[in-house]
Amino acid sequence: MNGKNVDVIIEYRKNTDQRTGVEYTSNWINVYADTGMKDIILKVEGVVSVTKMEDTEYMVKLDPRYDREYVKREIEAAILTA
Repeated sequence: MNGKNVDVIIEYRKNTDQRTGVEYTSNWINVYADTGMKDIILKVEGVVSVTKMEDTEYMVKLDPRYDREYVKREIEAAILTA
């Protein structure tokens, strides 16, 4: 047991429109997973780009044509089966 509760955490990034003050979900998500997962995440259909922020944190840009929930599940599945 290493103390890890889950293998993957995916969080939606929220932004605020400067003009209206309305909060909205952006096309970027944060993915927390083991190190070395950048290329695996990038291969998921609907992912545009992946930026490694820290050892286990990736900022992922999604193609707005794809359903966010679907791409999120596909990223999680790709990481878990890697």
